[in-house]
Amino acid sequence: MHSSNGPILCWGEVLWDMFPDGRQLGGAVANVAFHLAQLGAEVQLVSRIGDDELGREALTRLDAVGVDTSLVQVDPERPTGQVNVELEDGEPRYSLSAHAAWEYIEMDDQAAAALQRASFMSVGTLAQRRAEGRASMHAAARARGQGCKLVVDANVRPVHLDHDWLGDLLRMADVVKINEAEAALISKELADGGDALAWLHGEASVELVALTRGAHGCRLSTAANSAEHPGHSATPGGDNVGAGDSFVAVLLFGLSRGWSLTEIAERGNRYAAWVASNKGATPSAGKPKLS
Repeated sequence: MHSSNGPILCWGEVLWDMFPDGRQLGGAVANVAFHLAQLGAEVQLVSRIGDDELGREALTRLDAVGVDTSLVQVDPERPTGQVNVELEDGEPRYSLSAHAAWEYIEMDDQAAAALQRASFMSVGTLAQRRAEGRASMHAAARARGQGCKLVVDANVRPVHLDHDWLGDLLRMADVVKINEAEAALISKELADGGDALAWLHGEASVELVALTRGAHGCRLSTAANSAEHPGHSATPGGDNVGAGDSFVAVLLFGLSRGWSLTEIAERGNRYAAWVASNKGATPSAGKPKLS
């Protein structure tokens, strides 16, 4: 997979993670965009916020790190999304508000034009939980420019899961990031009990699969090559919110700059460990240098 100079387009949810001690900017796709901008990438976000203070604050925060938010839509009726986050031994448990603005992202003319310029389109799966958002995302994925690679973070929430649309999205993907639980789910529901990575590379024709293992590192694989990293330790006192999203950001950043699989694996784990050492998904202070 060759490096590219086009912008990276992130499509999906922006919301606020509501912790017992305060709120943090969140949403898996917004987190990816945030970290890409911090790393120095040219990144655009297609999302939807409410016409409210939380929405305006989210844009201010994203603008401040360099995310292009000109494609973020404003919903005149629905509110900016929120999710209640509870931590158990540092592991997050999420409870989403219903009918938030991000569930109704539209495929408009501005987004369509941006997709023709983008080098990568990065999506999660949560923004598909309603038919409206799912139709828009799939239309966007099909309409992207010929040189635009589709990067899918499976990021599965079982309560919102439909195996058919998950399979459809994975079959469109050029790059897929999964964790071990998601690999097991793909094996059970899509691969008839077979190996998830073999199904992704074979049946789904995915070019690159990133399997993350939390504190135990990751494995990156193509049909011809692979690289593994044992992981970096997080500093106690943080949480794991957004660590996987930050790994996706480094994966995208590295692919856009032609890094090797070995470089992406090490740097992605190092950056994710830094995020996990902090509270919330979008820290800024003390960001590690990756090159």
